[in-house]
Amino acid sequence: MPRWSTLLLDDASLAEMPRLPLGDVLRHADLVTEQEPHPQALYERWEKQQWSAQAIDLERDREDFDKRLPRSVRKIVEESVATFIIGEYTGLDLLGPILTGAPEEHDHLYLGTQIADETRHTQLMLRLGEELLGLDPDPKKMLVQAWNMVTPPHRDLSRIETEVIREVQEHPSDYRRWLRAVALFHLITEGVLALVGQRAIVNSLHGVPLLAGVKAGFTAMCRDESRHVSFGLHALRQGVREGYGDDIREIIELAGPIALNIEEGGQADEAPQGLTMKQLGIESLYRQLRLIGIEKEFADHVVALAAPKPAPGEASPRP
Repeated sequence: MPRWSTLLLDDASLAEMPRLPLGDVLRHADLVTEQEPHPQALYERWEKQQWSAQAIDLERDREDFDKRLPRSVRKIVEESVATFIIGEYTGLDLLGPILTGAPEEHDHLYLGTQIADETRHTQLMLRLGEELLGLDPDPKKMLVQAWNMVTPPHRDLSRIETEVIREVQEHPSDYRRWLRAVALFHLITEGVLALVGQRAIVNSLHGVPLLAGVKAGFTAMCRDESRHVSFGLHALRQGVREGYGDDIREIIELAGPIALNIEEGGQADEAPQGLTMKQLGIESLYRQLRLIGIEKEFADHVVALAAPKPAPGEASPRP
């Protein structure tokens, strides 16, 4: 058996994705990021891993969703799709200034591929919103409907993203601000939220002989996410080495606890390995901070900030 049998997802076609072993999908991004690929290598991976959001057949998925899907799984799919409608669409707004402010040519070239990915993801989510959830086909109206379905922490994080990206727009050559934006978008939004959410929905549908189109789409998105997160870790690793660690820590300290509590106010998705979405997000945060060279003590601090606050009159839990 080839050594990289766990990277079967690298070469899988869209049609093959629903049948891939679950472990291959869940471990894929971790294996890719551990290799610390350079932006040029990520660009080359992107050229080989194209897929079409329009090629996914959702006619049978709509019947499955309406008539055959267990109610508990249907709820997970509804909430996940609503979250990704907002997340993928706003990703286009966030990436434009990050692309413009890219400090090196290889960064600029790679980020062009990520904008293409986010556009493809958005197109798929708009299709799922209309054809699966029955939301308004007008994207502007659908975005409002989806916004009303996401949790309050998700809205809070979106507002922080708006402020950080505005800073990059106003100061496009400011490397410090650019690193803050990359830390927020690539490490927190993509690495802690999107990747964990995609894995959760793939896991939820594993063993369910339904929603083949949804499975294919979210599996393909997981593969794309391995490139996105890898780029962010590459850029932030360089930033830490060049003395910008405190700026990166500052934005992670602000946004990390919100991201880890993103499911508050909604139904927690069924997560892999018997863990909650928050626990998987914590694991992802620890892994990514290690890969960019930030100490475990800081990760402990961010996780502690995300811990539930005691009710009035209730003693704080002991560390």
